[in-house]
Amino acid sequence: MRLKNKVALVTGGGRGIGRGIAEALAREGAAVAINYRHSKDGALAAMESIHAKHGTAMIVQADVSAEPAARAMVNEVISVYGAVDILVNNAGVNSPAPFLQITAAEFTRLMQVNVAGVFYASQAAAKAMVARGAGGCILNVSSLVATRPFANAAHYNASKAAVSALTQSMALELGAYRIRVNEICPASVETDMVRPALQDPKNLAHRLATIPLGRMGQPEDLGGAAVFLCSDEASWLTGASLVTDGGLSVIPPFGRPA
Repeated sequence: MRLKNKVALVTGGGRGIGRGIAEALAREGAAVAINYRHSKDGALAAMESIHAKHGTAMIVQADVSAEPAARAMVNEVISVYGAVDILVNNAGVNSPAPFLQITAAEFTRLMQVNVAGVFYASQAAAKAMVARGAGGCILNVSSLVATRPFANAAHYNASKAAVSALTQSMALELGAYRIRVNEICPASVETDMVRPALQDPKNLAHRLATIPLGRMGQPEDLGGAAVFLCSDEASWLTGASLVTDGGLSVIPPFGRPA
């Protein structure tokens, strides 16, 4: 088990990509704290799934977009498990809309959750890691849109670009404390946020035509990448960005090659 005796905190870990990562970390031996904001039932289901496979897990409620709550979340996990060795910043929101229709309130909400939430949770976890003196790992869930923006998502694109900038900034400054900071950049993953759009056969066909591997990604597909980056196998990696998109990013602008 590559993460035996490690403690991992996964924000937004009760659904979608977060749950896929949480369950993968638990399979590799980590004790996993599953954070949720409102969806307690999802967090409980993820915890029970881990327990059913003889893993160790707890749930912790917090709105990471509020600094006191993010700090209290980290402290609660430490009070139960004794440490936080791994932080996975997965919590995020999206609300697709054309650029001219995005409201100031919605822009602020996305930035607060997607960017400030990463900052608050990372700072709290990093301070605890530094105080403990044993190093650690922070993994941010950014997105392919950080560098290849999608239409009708200017605020979301900008938030993920900020996450990528934070990843490299934290890697630069925290390396001295043996804290590694990396990111995964998923795209075309079937989660609760995108599943409604996939009910349209034309939309689904278009998406599949732009993925060389020929299928939508599933949350569990991100688990292996997360385990690798959080394990000692990646001990010489920090500030790295791993694109996990089924090959979407290599498709030429005019579609799949013949």
